Amino acid sequence: MIRVLLVFLCFTGLAAQAQINNQCVDSNRINPYYQCNEPTFNPVCGCNNVTYRNGCEMTNIGGVNYPSQYENGVCSNDGFYYFISPIPATDKINFSMQFAANQETSVTVQIIDIYGYLVFSQNYTNISTYPTTPQSIYLRDLKTGVYTFVVIAGGQYRYTKFLKYTY
Repeated sequence: MIRVLLVFLCFTGLAAQAQINNQCVDSNRINPYYQCNEPTFNPVCGCNNVTYRNGCEMTNIGGVNYPSQYENGVCSNDGFYYFISPIPATDKINFSMQFAANQETSVTVQIIDIYGYLVFSQNYTNISTYPTTPQSIYLRDLKTGVYTFVVIAGGQYRYTKFLKYTY
């Protein structure tokens, strides 16, 4: 009987620690197909050092339980974070961006067609460590097709493919 009691007490401590230990990512909540219809661009650095567009994406798509206590907005390892919408686009896309703390610099936005030709290029200097208001980029002169949206800032570049179509 004493052995059973000792085994019970040993495992009770482990079970209690599992309940108290607050994990960063809950794998049961990760859902890459979840639709965060909240349109706000308010980047959040998760406790896993990944930047998300807003709290909805952090919680429901990434499965992250809480934001990083050391970062405010964009994670410093990311440098910057941007978001374009809508995808697919008809006549314009909206571009929002934010830098991590102490990493402001000029930004070059480019759109490249499927053949590798540069069809749009513009420099921005008003991007900061706070979420920007969406900048509209008009696509009226572009034909229907797949394009690559490229953001170059501080020696880093990132890209997103999007579809432009006309009715």
